[in-house]
Amino acid sequence: MTMRTATRPLAGLLTGILLALAGCTANTTAPSGDPGAIPSGPRCIEPAPTGTGSTGGTGSASAAAPDGKSRPALPAMALQCFNGGRWTSLSDLVGTPTIINLWASYCEPCRTELPAIQRVATAGAGEIHVVGIVTRDRTEAARSVIDAKGLTFPMLEDKGQQFAIATGPLVDKALVSLPATLFVTADGRIAYAYQGPALDESKLRDLTSQYLGVTVPA
Repeated sequence: MTMRTATRPLAGLLTGILLALAGCTANTTAPSGDPGAIPSGPRCIEPAPTGTGSTGGTGSASAAAPDGKSRPALPAMALQCFNGGRWTSLSDLVGTPTIINLWASYCEPCRTELPAIQRVATAGAGEIHVVGIVTRDRTEAARSVIDAKGLTFPMLEDKGQQFAIATGPLVDKALVSLPATLFVTADGRIAYAYQGPALDESKLRDLTSQYLGVTVPA
């Protein structure tokens, strides 16, 4: 009887650990009973297709663009998925033109431009990646913005601003000042870093066409 009593707390502890581990993984499956549903909220970036190589996101080398300007590679680092759990390498973005938006809930221009970024992400699906990086923010505060704006594009979290600090010198801009939007070519190089007034959909489409060569459908 004593042994049976002692095993109950242990069983409860193991159950709690398993539930906690399950809760740390990104929600990538459809809700039960509705196999055709799309999970709500932000996902994480998916690994690059096999065979895309590693020409970007793995070093500090730069390549010259047609205009002669240097195009630095994305810093070699990993960030945690916003949903928690796993860390993902930015090199997984190699293979597809990508828009990276650095934002935070306390940044008013960030909140203003996020709906436009979501619309471009939806319209450009299959042609471009759009990734958000929640920067130096509380998870709960960022989650409230994500829910209010209905954001579904992949989201990473960078509470220590490591990405902004590492990338700023590469593009000669202080990316710790938000919002900031990077336009990254398919080979993982930063073609342009935008900082300025909140982007509207028209401006974002124009920059995507100019620096990534992708026309986002209207």
